[in-house]
Amino acid sequence: MKKLITCCVLFMLLGACSDGLSGISKPNDLIPRDTMVLILKDMSLLESHVQAKYVHVSRFQETMKRSGKKLLDSYGVSHDRFNRSMDYYGSRQDQMQSIYTEILDSLNSEAIIVGKDIKMDTNSFQLQNNDPAIKRVIVH
Repeated sequence: MKKLITCCVLFMLLGACSDGLSGISKPNDLIPRDTMVLILKDMSLLESHVQAKYVHVSRFQETMKRSGKKLLDSYGVSHDRFNRSMDYYGSRQDQMQSIYTEILDSLNSEAIIVGKDIKMDTNSFQLQNNDPAIKRVIVH
């Protein structure tokens, strides 16, 4: 997941510096924006939970790979389709920024609702979460 977030940030930075990325054409099987928001939100919650549970990097990576695949499967999305959609959205800085802003706003709202006094920003894109829906996709 860290690689995913790193890739997203890299795409946004490169998009700001280069017009070359904007040439990525829209894939025929593009994940709709609203679904992409949900997937990335769940991925960030999943990563946060796994990161808190597994300190050892190799165990963290193994668990994230298996759990990330299970999460994508729960949305009926293949890894390749997800990557094509990430490439497309990542090549459009304004859209990607909008997606992450929506995710952060949603997580902040949920944190307030459950009584957690956590305020998130783009520099701390993680939230400790005990959501049973996230725990269901964690593969040990």
